[in-house]
Amino acid sequence: MSSLSSSVLVGREPERDLLTAAVRSAGEGRGSSVFVLGEPGIGKSRLVEEAADAAVRTGLRVLRGRAASAGRAVPLRPLAEAVFSGLRGEGAPADGDLGPYEPLLSRLCGLAPQDGAPLVGYAEAVLRLLGTLGRTGGCVLVLEDLHDADADTLTIVDYLTDNLPGQRAVLLATLRGGPGPALDLAEAAASRRTARTLRLARLGPAHTAELAARCLGHDDAGNVPAAVLDRLHAVSEGVPFVVEELLTAMVDGGDLVRRQGDGWTVTGSLNAHVPATVAAAVLQRVDHLEPSGVALLEAAAVLGRRFPVDVAARVAGLDRATALRQLRHAARAQLVTDGATAEEPGWHTFRHALTADAITHRLLPVERAALCLAAADAIESVDAIECVDGAESVDGAGPEPRDAGRLAPRAGEPHGLIGGDSGDDLYRLAAELCVAGGQRARAAVLLTRAGRQAVLRGALLTAVELLDRGLELTSGATDAPPEVVAGLLEELLGTLVLTGDVRRVPELGDRLDGVLTAWGAPPARRAAGFLTRARAAATAQQWEEGLTAVRRARELLGAEPDPASRAALDAVAAHLVLNSRRPDRLESARALAEGAVATAEAVGLPEVSCKALNMLGYCLRPQDLAEAENVFERLVATAETHALPVWRIRGLLELGVLDRIRTTGTDRLLAARKAAEETGAVLMTAWADMHLAQAHVLRDEHDSALESARRLRTTAHRLRLPEVQLIGVGVDAIIAASRGDRQKLQAALHVMESALAGRSAGALWGYADTSVWGWAHGICSLLREEPDRAMAEFTEADRAMRALPSTRGVTGFLGPYLLLRTVRGAAGWAELDGSVADRLTQVHWDRPFAGWSRAVLLGREGRSAEAAKAAEEALAGTDAIPLARHLCLRLGASAALADGWGRPVEWLRSAEQFFHDRGTTRVSAACRATLREAGSPVARRREGHDTIPQELRRAGVTAREYEVLRLLGRGLGNQEIAEQLFLSPRTVEKHLASLRNRTGRSGRAALITLARRYADGQ
Repeated sequence: MSSLSSSVLVGREPERDLLTAAVRSAGEGRGSSVFVLGEPGIGKSRLVEEAADAAVRTGLRVLRGRAASAGRAVPLRPLAEAVFSGLRGEGAPADGDLGPYEPLLSRLCGLAPQDGAPLVGYAEAVLRLLGTLGRTGGCVLVLEDLHDADADTLTIVDYLTDNLPGQRAVLLATLRGGPGPALDLAEAAASRRTARTLRLARLGPAHTAELAARCLGHDDAGNVPAAVLDRLHAVSEGVPFVVEELLTAMVDGGDLVRRQGDGWTVTGSLNAHVPATVAAAVLQRVDHLEPSGVALLEAAAVLGRRFPVDVAARVAGLDRATALRQLRHAARAQLVTDGATAEEPGWHTFRHALTADAITHRLLPVERAALCLAAADAIESVDAIECVDGAESVDGAGPEPRDAGRLAPRAGEPHGLIGGDSGDDLYRLAAELCVAGGQRARAAVLLTRAGRQAVLRGALLTAVELLDRGLELTSGATDAPPEVVAGLLEELLGTLVLTGDVRRVPELGDRLDGVLTAWGAPPARRAAGFLTRARAAATAQQWEEGLTAVRRARELLGAEPDPASRAALDAVAAHLVLNSRRPDRLESARALAEGAVATAEAVGLPEVSCKALNMLGYCLRPQDLAEAENVFERLVATAETHALPVWRIRGLLELGVLDRIRTTGTDRLLAARKAAEETGAVLMTAWADMHLAQAHVLRDEHDSALESARRLRTTAHRLRLPEVQLIGVGVDAIIAASRGDRQKLQAALHVMESALAGRSAGALWGYADTSVWGWAHGICSLLREEPDRAMAEFTEADRAMRALPSTRGVTGFLGPYLLLRTVRGAAGWAELDGSVADRLTQVHWDRPFAGWSRAVLLGREGRSAEAAKAAEEALAGTDAIPLARHLCLRLGASAALADGWGRPVEWLRSAEQFFHDRGTTRVSAACRATLREAGSPVARRREGHDTIPQELRRAGVTAREYEVLRLLGRGLGNQEIAEQLFLSPRTVEKHLASLRNRTGRSGRAALITLARRYADGQ
């Protein structure tokens, strides 16, 4: 049989020019997305392929993926195909090019287990791959048949459309023009002006004639018999695929024959051998095959455009050798593709969707139903997929990730014809076959398994779609057993909790419990449903609702629940209790967490153990940071032993937070961030940046804090994580407060309040609102020299915190609040000798304030020497937190002046210099005023003062003295210096004497050495 097609694209010049321009712009760094729309056979793939081939010729890298699937959409399949093609061969990214996103790409391709990374993480990983491959010449991502794509794929495509502008990459996607999620996506992107849609129309008569001539090897339509053109116009209606198919049928049937010259002649009745529809043209080719070949294609057609050959062979009753031989005949007849791909060695594809449609539509309904059920039987009977049966256990661990099974070969047959797809694909295919065969309840069972497998692959949105589809089937199936409905509901509830979309959980939970109750299910299974509802409530910050669900689960399990169930319930209950408003929440949550840890470790539930250890660490942190550190170290060890990477990173992050609290150190936070990057845990990376920003603020490292905040904002924006975006706003508020910028602080707070709409910000930050806002409000007021306002803000924060006792002792505002009250006479020894003060000494930022509060009280009692010693001891170790150090000097020096102890003038000068240098001018001005009141001379701030090295400014060197020192370092004598500065030699000598006194240099030579050291940048 022949295969007739045009060597050139006909009738699509404007569309081709548009795609060519988009590809060229991508190579120049102006990325974009173009969606090519049209009916089957209209030429979408041919047009895009022309643009892709042209891109390859000009040096661009092209990645290809297709969404056409067996049954319903395969999760992330087109993107996995495209990524595979980008990661192999010449020009593949080198190690380290993709940074933290390389592991995510491996998971996307199914090469590594899932670990709960958000879908937008995969989207960013694909974007990074495109950027890496296109950084020199550009990159083209071709995704075909998006109308068949799953919800997760469409979410990633939507993300790409928003982020490709500015990249050296272009997305060219094809989809049918009918209603559906893919068309909605394309039109929404076009309305946002982040993409273009290109709808292909049918060819007109002139272009149809030209296409026919090209297919027959001519440039001029005049060489095509008029009868042929009339037939093409009448039947094809301008669809290029139909034109090619009809011409091929005419030639193969002998009705259109090439003359010995250079033309064609009609030798028979075109109507006699060519059907009136393209389906008939396709079927004419099918009927030329042997009966076994026809049976193979009929079985394959009910499986979908893309089909597993082993299954089709079993349905047709063929052995492997016969099936492969018939497949080759079908390929030569242009009915199927030439062969399977390297990634999918056992799957083949019909040449066009119309081919499979034509074959299935020829079958009688009863024939089609019988073939569908036979195919479903074939898939299940040979253990084509590894089943993961049963509902989620009460321990909540769920099924462990595993490799999806493959179709088992027959006895004595080599394995490997099938392959390249995970179990959820085959489950989905079998389910749709059952639907077509009228067995809806059986289909629902298979969709439950498909949904579970999709979860294990990280395709959560697709899992929800599959499980909802299963529920839809059971609602109309009178033969659906209650255990089938219960299994669907259990799987759907667990998946919704994973996605964070828990709005439907209460209604579905009630439905599940009703089904289980009517069915007479064991109490443990009903309890598992309430445990899922408790987890959903925790996700939604509905603490009391979650505790109600826990109580219902405990009632069902009785007085002596099994250990695994008790551990899981205690772990989630600890989370809920700790965040509730109960007065004993800290003690109760700790007891629950300790019990959960002990039981989980005893019965071997490492994930539950990690959850409980995490909550136990939170409970211990306000009381004893050293104990909390031990618990988080146990969490890391447990996660490492049992290969739980997300929990390991979480433990490392909590250890870094403890360092931030105790020493404001960043080493372990940086290590946690690196681990998150290497694992591809982008959400954890964002959390690490949040804590790093806070640490840098406490260390008064403004530039580093801004950089961490920038990374946090970038991650939140690009990954579309609303809660992380709010955390970024909160970090901006803290940075603004540390600079005394109330306007920016209030703007950030307004954004937070509007977004939260009355909800607590504590759930975002992981601890009470006052931990953040108490510090930000009060410190901002202190840096604006508004102590009365700071006192009121600290008092309000403390009042709120007393209702949330679990956070006391791990925040940064209690120290300044204590010193401010002590200086004002509102705090005494009772507060400094209690447990609150003990907790403050564990917090690096709060520690100097507590020490200075003690010094103020000692000085007030006339114990001057003890007061001075206490003040100096409080300053020890504060080099890393200069803002805290100098706030202590600012607040405490006035008390030292009034009570006559210590070195208040020196302390005030140090504080004045520090706050002047950092631009906090209100505080520096207040220090200068206090110095004047104390009768201490205050140097005037001359022009050029800010150029004086910090060490010299602290010594009191003036701008004029520094000018003298610089000229001295250049080797000038007194007379020359006087002439340069328009001074008298006597005045120069006075400046030199002052310099010797201030710097401690004994002579002229020592001053010259000092001047030259600064001149060399030392």
